[in-house]
Amino acid sequence: MVARVIEAPQEKEKSVSCLVQISAANQATKNHKTQGKAQVYLAKDSASLSLSYGDYIIIRGQLNEIAASKNPFQFNFKKYYATTSIYHNGYLTSERWHATGGNKVNPLYALGYKWQSSLQNIFDHYFKDVSVRGVAEAIVFGYKEDLDENWLEAFSKTGTIHVLAVSGLHVGIIYTLLSYLLLLGSSKGRSRVIKSIIILLALFLYCLVTGFSPSVSRAAIMFATVIVAKAFQRKTNLYNTLSFACFILLLVNPLNIYNVGFQFSFLAVIGIVFYTDYFKAIWRASSKTGDKVMTLICVSLAAQLTTFPLGLYYFHQFPNYFLLSNLLVLPCISVVLYLGVFMVMSTFIYEPVAQYLADLAEVYIRFIVQTASYIQQLPYSIFANVHITFNQLLMVYVFLLVISIALVQKWWQGYSLALIAVMGFIADDYVYQKALLQNEYIVFDVKKEILIGFRVKDKLTLIASKYAYTDAVYDYTIKPYLVNNRISKCALVPMEALALKARYGNIQSLGNGFVWFDNKSYFLTDAYKGYLNNDIEVNNLVIGSKKSESFLNYVKIHIRGDTTIFIDKIEGERFEKQRVLGANKTNL
Repeated sequence: MVARVIEAPQEKEKSVSCLVQISAANQATKNHKTQGKAQVYLAKDSASLSLSYGDYIIIRGQLNEIAASKNPFQFNFKKYYATTSIYHNGYLTSERWHATGGNKVNPLYALGYKWQSSLQNIFDHYFKDVSVRGVAEAIVFGYKEDLDENWLEAFSKTGTIHVLAVSGLHVGIIYTLLSYLLLLGSSKGRSRVIKSIIILLALFLYCLVTGFSPSVSRAAIMFATVIVAKAFQRKTNLYNTLSFACFILLLVNPLNIYNVGFQFSFLAVIGIVFYTDYFKAIWRASSKTGDKVMTLICVSLAAQLTTFPLGLYYFHQFPNYFLLSNLLVLPCISVVLYLGVFMVMSTFIYEPVAQYLADLAEVYIRFIVQTASYIQQLPYSIFANVHITFNQLLMVYVFLLVISIALVQKWWQGYSLALIAVMGFIADDYVYQKALLQNEYIVFDVKKEILIGFRVKDKLTLIASKYAYTDAVYDYTIKPYLVNNRISKCALVPMEALALKARYGNIQSLGNGFVWFDNKSYFLTDAYKGYLNNDIEVNNLVIGSKKSESFLNYVKIHIRGDTTIFIDKIEGERFEKQRVLGANKTNL
């Protein structure tokens, strides 16, 4: 296949990630024109590290179709990549690809990637601590590859994760700085038009450096609309400008509607525009400083009010101390962004000043992180593991919409509609909860290991082989299942414990790999010791990968009755031989 790198390659721990556009394929001596994108990971070496945006490469062999998640409620990478029109991926060793030496770029994007790379080099030079540098890069120009995972978690759980994603906040800070430097407020006539064009150009270039993320593009379009209107002495309406920005972004890429950042960004702005003034009318401040603090509190409340349902639906959590964390963190973000901008400018004038500004920015960044970490550790800092359905998400927004209109417009019928939305929320919850009353047996897909769950209502008992239960498996496989099934108690039973006769949570171990659950018997071959000499009758047979071929032949001979077979981790020819063991029905 002939492919072109269409984004700046990203260096990972063991590979180089490249998004490529496949333009042609050769199969059986025939050439085919193709179209479509693929995410490929190249083995890290000098060749892959030297790739850049626009380079053409030749790929040998096939790419894999991105698979759907194999476990229930697990993050669906296939669906996620489909929203960006990516359906294939693959890992390529150095023998499976080579660069052609050709290159074709979009000059505008090439300029953006070049500037972003230059900024990375500048930040790498002045910020010696990688974790601090990662936060600085994220705040100033939206580069997130160097972010520390622990720090990222602290921001997420305190409701300040938005400060690490360049958004309307950052664009607003840039606009304020430029307006102040150019004295835009006191300008009139042709002077104001020229200065407005300069600011528009600067905002566009900032969008270019940050990769045209939906939140930045939305804010830039809104500010551009307001700037043009003021330059020509026209009135603006924030709802109209927001709708116009939404229309433009969806016109450019309709799949933006599925982007979580896009959804959060627009809903947050709607909340801020609609609710802030009403909140400020309730809590009036008597001083200028108090008014600024109250404005910050009201803006945080307004944005949280319209985005918390999305947070519950996508991330299953709500930060209880978001007001405190935003009150302490947001003012520092403005300072860090200003310091970062002036640091970059000082690099070309006088390096000691640039280093001083970087050191000062590091002080603020460490304060931000320590604040977020401290708030994260406070009691009841987060309302976690919450599950709502999509229908319940809609009911919450219907409630917010009609109750807001009813309060503002004195529309009394709105209260009836709000009550109907509440009843709909409760009814949907009842239906969902009722479906969870059914007992369930599940075999999780865990690489080279066995992990089996036995659920009774809100209690789950897991049987796990030696290396099946890790932090990663819990976070990405077990936890989504627990949250979406609203399971409150989870017991873990090592596979070795099945050698004994005992009661473990929801199951009764009959010894030597045999288990009794929900009036059915289960035989786990990996937990069996010895040989089968007598015929056995079980309802469910779970074949793992730890037994020899001869043992599985014994199983084949001695299994009797109507048995459902779950074959786990058997690959290649061995899988083909064992998939039709003597049973009346087979689940693979």
